[in-house]
Amino acid sequence: MNAPTPPPLRLEVAPHELQRLAQRFGGRLSLSALTEGPLSGHHKSRAMGASLNFAQHRDYVPGDDPKHLDWRAYAKSDRLVVRQYQQETNLRVFIVIDRSCSMAYRGGAEVSKGVYAAQLAAVVAWTLLLQGEAVGLATFGGALTHLSPAASRREHFWRLLRALEASPWEPDTHPAKALTSLAERLPPRSVVLVLTDGLDFALSPNVEEGRELRAARRAGRYERGGEGLSALAARLTSQGHRVSLMQLLDPHELSFPFDELSLFEGFEGEDPLKLDPSGVREAYLDELKALCDGLKRRALSMGVRYARCSTGEPLERAMAALSALSATEEVKP
Repeated sequence: MNAPTPPPLRLEVAPHELQRLAQRFGGRLSLSALTEGPLSGHHKSRAMGASLNFAQHRDYVPGDDPKHLDWRAYAKSDRLVVRQYQQETNLRVFIVIDRSCSMAYRGGAEVSKGVYAAQLAAVVAWTLLLQGEAVGLATFGGALTHLSPAASRREHFWRLLRALEASPWEPDTHPAKALTSLAERLPPRSVVLVLTDGLDFALSPNVEEGRELRAARRAGRYERGGEGLSALAARLTSQGHRVSLMQLLDPHELSFPFDELSLFEGFEGEDPLKLDPSGVREAYLDELKALCDGLKRRALSMGVRYARCSTGEPLERAMAALSALSATEEVKP
């Protein structure tokens, strides 16, 4: 049986409402725990940045402010380079959104996990733009489906919104494999924030092994531990990127409140199952806890910040969880 095709993603709330929410967080969404201490805006790092003391050139990457291009050097070498200065540099944050069909699920929340992730991404992006940071966007399913370069101009917000609504749902996903390729395309020392339900992060980046694990998942057997996160985190962190992961789950996924004989249909090709919920509730909740605990444990062991939030919570709670990422706090449903 083919999985139902989710409708196109819409933010389902006016952009100015998201901007108003971001305005309340302006200057207070600190990701400094994720950086290597001098970045302009609100974040310091030991990297080169912008001040009066010239330090060196580096190659231009998409998202760099054109005003820092050294045109004299370009005239001599026919190569675009950026002038770097001692002390400060802009922080580049890439918000990475899971576009797997499981993110289209909406049970006990007002919006689906995918829409909630898009709304949260918009609030985070506008908050960081208000703080003077550069923000980019990536989406993934079976592969990396979109990558917007980081930019710090506020009009960039509208390009990000259009990209969010244009990103397709992906019925066959492999996040570890898709996101490993992202590491090669990011500017040095980027901050990467992944918004996902985490249900596919148990999969290995090895394609053949990944197919076997997807078959096991469709048969109802989740691999515990989030092993697929390891290769992704290792590749990103080895290149100096700082990674955070927020796991978004629907209230019904967290509580399994069903009490009548029901037909459960999967979003990603699983066969429908007719079940008595009372007979499987305890086993389901045990499996979900094992999956989430394994994902969190593996993330922290790889230096990836982790938080979990219910999509039934207001966006303010998710923003608070992001601010507490360094403390690895969860927002309780």
